[in-house]
Amino acid sequence: MTAAEKLNQLIQTLPENQIPEVQDFAEFLQQKQLTSIHPIPSGTLTGLRGIAKRPEPAPSDDELQVQPNINRRLGATQHQR
Repeated sequence: MTAAEKLNQLIQTLPENQIPEVQDFAEFLQQKQLTSIHPIPSGTLTGLRGIAKRPEPAPSDDELQVQPNINRRLGATQHQR
């Protein structure tokens, strides 16, 4: 008996409400296999996706207008060191 046949027999013994969980897991494994076949090349913008995500909400327009002044002051103090 193949592994697929054993799995099919096992699935048939499960309650109907648990079968979608097995399906979800099998689809997860399939997707994992597909993504490992086609890795994202390093140096691409797609490879950098998510790197700039902020853990906090994005700043408002007013906060962004104040930010350049702070950066200028920080830059001046760093150059003085």
